[in-house]
Formats: sequence, C-alpha cells, structure tokens
Amino acid sequence: MDKILKVAKRLKTFTLEDIIMFCEIDTEIARKFLQESESIKLCGNKFEYIETVKVEDKFKIIDKNIPSENSDITVVAACEMFLEIKQKTMTETSFQTYKTFVYAQIIPYFKKFRLKDVTVQDVQEFKTCMQTNKISERRIKNILALLNQIIKHFQNEGYIDKTCVFEVKRIADIPKRQIQILTPEQISQLLEILKKKYPYMLTIVQNLITLKQPLNAILTGSEQEKKHLKRKIRKDFYKIKQELGLINYMFDDLRFCQKCAN
Repeated sequence: MDKILKVAKRLKTFTLEDIIMFCEIDTEIARKFLQESESIKLCGNKFEYIETVKVEDKFKIIDKNIPSENSDITVVAACEMFLEIKQKTMTETSFQTYKTFVYAQIIPYFKKFRLKDVTVQDVQEFKTCMQTNKISERRIKNILALLNQIIKHFQNEGYIDKTCVFEVKRIADIPKRQIQILTPEQISQLLEILKKKYPYMLTIVQNLITLKQPLNAILTGSEQEKKHLKRKIRKDFYKIKQELGLINYMFDDLRFCQKCAN
C-alpha cells in the first residue's frame, strides 16, 4: 500500500481510476484503501492527498516508579551496604561518624529486624531507649537522621515499600554540651593513673593541657598511625573516666584545663 501513497502524494488530486492505472491494483482493494486512509480525503468526485505533519515531542514523561521487591534484607545487611556506598563519597571523618552511629546504636537495637518490618513506632521506641541510656539529644537526633537516610535509600531503590516514612524535626533548641574543666585534684589523679596504667598517654595529655590544641594537632605520624592511636586512646580513656567518675567528659576538654604543678 506504500505504492498507493507514493502515487497519491505525487498526483495530489486524483480519481480511483488513476490509482488503479498507475498502481496496477485491484479496484476493490484500491477503493477500500482510499476510503480508510487518514492521508487521503474525498472531495466531490476526486480524492486529495493530505500531507500529515508529524509533531515531535520536545519532552516525554518517564515512569520512575520502581516496583518494590519487598526484600527480606535485614537491618544489619542494609546498614553495611549503605556504609559501603557512603565510604566512596564521604570524608574519612564523616564516614567514621556514620560507622560509629551504625555499629554502636542502630545495629545493636535493630539486629533482629528485617528492614521492611521497621515501623515509625519502632523508631520512637529506639529514641526512648537512647534517652534512657543517657545519650545526648544532639547525638540522638543525628543517629535518627542517619537511620532515616538508610531506610529512604532502600525505599527509593525499590527494596522495600514506603511503610516507614518519618521526619526528624527539631522542636526545641538542643543545648550544646558544656566544656568540663577538671580541678587540680582531678588532674593529679588523672596523671597518677596514666603513670601507673597508661604511660603512653602521659605525654599526650601533658601536651594537650600545655599547648591548648586538639588531639588531632598533637598527634604525629601517618594518618593510619593517628587513627590507630586515637582508637586506642578512646578505648583506654573510657576506662579512666569510669575510674575518675567522669560521665560525659571528652578527651579534648583537657586542653581547657590548667597545667598541674605535678
């Protein structure tokens, strides 16, 4: 039938007999095609070819809906996958913060959950649990925001349905943690403990107090060596804080203390 259209386009105005003659086609077939074609119009006793101009879309709508797999992925596996993705795009410091939040808080609480089973009520109970454990409000807010990121990521990737949608919204200003300054007696006790049990930390603490600089500026060596030493300091300083009865004391607060005469 392409031959009929080519002839019709060339003639512009024509009769049924013209088409039969030029196309060498059966009369009924030709008549049926001319009557049904959108490009040909009957005008009186003749037919006219009508040029149809195709209008090209300048944009199109793409269906971005992702069918949910309703996966049985666990919270533990989801957290580990999320951290692998973030490690490629974040600074080392930010990544370590995410990692700490995940392994210290999110995974211990949700380790028996499948991600698709987590509800907003579970998140609320998780918040209450952290408050009971005396975690600071600012830290709780950041942990919940990270949990929300993880859940949203797997919802948007089509792993799970959007059944747990929430927002971490501040409704009051969270006071900043106050810097704690040790008394001369506490500093003396601290130095005695370091001399007896953690001699490697003694010079570091003394420099921290004397130079008034953060730990990162005090430490020397490669980034890997610094990271290893900071991890060791955090672990040992936690034991020291328990011995001295210091709850929320931060290692870097030492630089605000006065040098002890000892």
